[in-house]
Amino acid sequence: MHVPAWRRVGSLHVMPDSISNTATDAAVSAFHQAIARLTELIPGAYTRHGAAGTRLVFTTFPVATLNTVCVGRERDLDEVEGFAEELSAAGAPWSIQVRGEVDPPLRQLAVRYGRTGITALPLLVWDAESLATALPKGAGVRKVSGAETEVFANALAAGFGMPTEVARLLALPALLDAPDMNGYILDLHGEAVATGFNVIAGDHVGMFNGSVAPQHRGNGYYRALVMARLQDAVASGARHAFAQNTPMSRPLYESLGFRLAETWTYLTPAD
Repeated sequence: MHVPAWRRVGSLHVMPDSISNTATDAAVSAFHQAIARLTELIPGAYTRHGAAGTRLVFTTFPVATLNTVCVGRERDLDEVEGFAEELSAAGAPWSIQVRGEVDPPLRQLAVRYGRTGITALPLLVWDAESLATALPKGAGVRKVSGAETEVFANALAAGFGMPTEVARLLALPALLDAPDMNGYILDLHGEAVATGFNVIAGDHVGMFNGSVAPQHRGNGYYRALVMARLQDAVASGARHAFAQNTPMSRPLYESLGFRLAETWTYLTPAD
């Protein structure tokens, strides 16, 4: 199924200069909703929401920022420590994700569990607006189903430089065939050179697993795929989008109208 990347979608909002706390909180809630939905479909994965607002996310993936104790602005250190103890026994790399300041008591708790590294990731948000683009010559964007797990996994492995067995965890048939999720690839003359994965959470769409193989970077393929994914999500009813970006992809997203809502700190294992 080809996504019509040339299609224009109607303007829904004129984006203000700043993001309201309400809009930020809605994006944060949608992020956690999307992650919880993903863990429902990944064998062995789960999430838990504590009484004081702390969240535990265990995806089984061998990536510290994907197995987290999520700490909000209001925090209960006993609850944080209970979840930290649980994740430390889970056998996978993990982190403490902090929304807001990392105060000294929280820092000390993290140190006790060996979380002495620091990684910062932005949360970018987007309000639906008009987009129009043409695909680069020879390229086409399409959705992939669970029947193409290996195609998607191989493209992810090439784009992220990760082992194929790890990429397969991100390309499970249950994820690719879920009604509220879509995997995408950009084909170039029949070769899958870029990937993306959307998760619908209410009126938001989460933009995950965007990658492009190193030898194909700088040719507009990733930009075309991101725009096609946004257009497809808006056509399905999404009115906002969120993404966590690396320094490499952030400028591209910002050029499409994404704006910084918050920066989250991840307290990770020491390098």
